Amino acid sequence: MIHLGVAARILGHVPLSRAGAHQSEAGAHLSVRLLWVIEALRYLNAHNIRFYRLPDDLLAPEDRAGTPADQIAAAAAMLDEVGSYARSAAIRLSMHPHPGTTPGAASEEAATRALAHIASLAALLDALGAGPESVVVVHIGGEGGDCAAAVERFAVRFERMSPAARRRIAIEPDGERFGLFAALRLHRFTGIPVVFDAFHFQLRNPERIGLSEALGLALATWSPGVRPEVHFSTQRTEAHLRRAGHGAPQVVAPRAGQHSDFVNPFEFIAFLDAARGLPPFDVMLEAKAADLALLRLRDDLRRYAPEYVGWVV
Repeated sequence: MIHLGVAARILGHVPLSRAGAHQSEAGAHLSVRLLWVIEALRYLNAHNIRFYRLPDDLLAPEDRAGTPADQIAAAAAMLDEVGSYARSAAIRLSMHPHPGTTPGAASEEAATRALAHIASLAALLDALGAGPESVVVVHIGGEGGDCAAAVERFAVRFERMSPAARRRIAIEPDGERFGLFAALRLHRFTGIPVVFDAFHFQLRNPERIGLSEALGLALATWSPGVRPEVHFSTQRTEAHLRRAGHGAPQVVAPRAGQHSDFVNPFEFIAFLDAARGLPPFDVMLEAKAADLALLRLRDDLRRYAPEYVGWVV
């Protein structure tokens, strides 16, 4: 069975959509932000959604609310409540910090900040009592054209991380510089599992390997007994209309690599076809319509690929 997941935002529940945990009015204290999270988990449970990416800014800036360790300690009771609910509802949790969290950065200062942020998110997942499948997904990062050097920098800095942080980290290829084979190389150095991203694979596949083979290579990097995490999204094709003064609106094409609002069901069905015979995994949908996109995709599968109903939930 494959579980579909939602990334951070909730749009199908009006109070939740208006009061996202990332908003400043949610308060600096972690316990207050976690009140939003547990309501989001209740909504997901009611809709049989078993995979959720927590907002990446649950921890407030240090100058407002103390160190991450202080915030986690102060919110221990609420973290225990949220974690207990997630476990009882069998909702898998993960985190994906902002794109600047890149341990392979050329700047030592930037890398140090990244390592500290990863460690704090790993500690947050530990405080929630999350299982080994709950990971902090990061990109390799690094400037310039020397991708091999960035991979090596990442591997060296990985050894500086605490065992707790190393257990939580996972690596995702991107659609621009670091493809699947760069991530697999990093896995060979460090043992970090690779999160396969179907959209990034479409954008960057210089080796021209097939989808099924690529997915299988990524799934094989995960430890036995731990369900891999996979990302899926589709390219936005809709135009934006930009109005300038009183003239006719200007049609602006979507950027390459821009996520669509919903998921193209036929691309997803082709992805499922390619996954036949491979180990089970969970899919985080990276669509701008969030939970609405997931619910729509379920309907589309019932309409166009009923053979997958019951296998994909």
